[in-house]
Amino acid sequence: MARFLRKTGQLTLAIVLLVGSACRKDPEAEATESAGLTPVQLQLDWFPEPAHGGFYQALKQGFYEDVGLAVEILPGGPGGRPTQKVASGQVPFSMGRSDDMMLAAAQGLPVLIVAGLMQHDPQALLLHEDNPVNTFADLDGRAVMAYPGAAWIPYLQKRFDIKFDLHPMSFGLARFIADPNLIQACFVTDEPFRLRQEGVPVKTLLLSDSGYDPYRVIVAHRPFAEAHPEIVRAFVAASIRGWQDYIRGNPAPAHDLISRENDHMTQDQMVFSHSEMIIQRFVDGDPAAGEEIGALDPVRLNHHAKLLHDLGVLETLLPLDAYADLSFLPDSE
Repeated sequence: MARFLRKTGQLTLAIVLLVGSACRKDPEAEATESAGLTPVQLQLDWFPEPAHGGFYQALKQGFYEDVGLAVEILPGGPGGRPTQKVASGQVPFSMGRSDDMMLAAAQGLPVLIVAGLMQHDPQALLLHEDNPVNTFADLDGRAVMAYPGAAWIPYLQKRFDIKFDLHPMSFGLARFIADPNLIQACFVTDEPFRLRQEGVPVKTLLLSDSGYDPYRVIVAHRPFAEAHPEIVRAFVAASIRGWQDYIRGNPAPAHDLISRENDHMTQDQMVFSHSEMIIQRFVDGDPAAGEEIGALDPVRLNHHAKLLHDLGVLETLLPLDAYADLSFLPDSE
């Protein structure tokens, strides 16, 4: 980690991230520049929650400052558009799923996977506890609310030879609560807890158990990464350090910041989400399989790209360097 510590002159370039921002200076920005820190922004994919905990831990614990960065974490939401923002260069970093980034790269968007965020995706299908669906094959003929265009949809339909009625996501739980037959995409670290707190018994089918298992990833604007590789390496190293501290240590620093940014996030919810990430090993993966926090396996990425091609989701089979660069990981040097 020592090679990522701040080096005078190496990380002093101020990055213009939003249109018109070059002409604006506020006291905080001037203080950042006088401290010799490089300002960068990370666009979240949703409102602040424990699924972003490692970034907030790195911010609170000073890990970004240790590598010369002043990181601003931008909350997301239904209209957050993290992929579009990083692709357009409005922000240098965002987060997403590896399969979505493959699709974005295939469409010509300048996005680049630079590190793993979670070794396994906590996305699942949410069902009422008394719903007769207990396996993926049982989804045949059912109503499923999810994001249209998600690559796991054709995967499930092809692998299990099923068809289901797809409804677009409504960004809420009211429809699910009202309809005992409706099945909805969710994160097992979030919606199940909230529903049980409201007295709605539920169960889940974790999508990775179907064999569809993308990474959740840290994404960079490709031109930015090519122009400033030292900043990307520093951001990746500090973020990984933050996730290690968040998962293996005391998560309170991150939870303090998250609760300030999102007043709907209760302590009980955060404790549940943090515990679920540890129990399910979403972030650190399986050590026996060579998985660790931040890591990316090129064989696994290539296998998933081939899967998307075989499904017809990708028209052409993408090479690894079309959507990812593993040289930014700390152990790659």
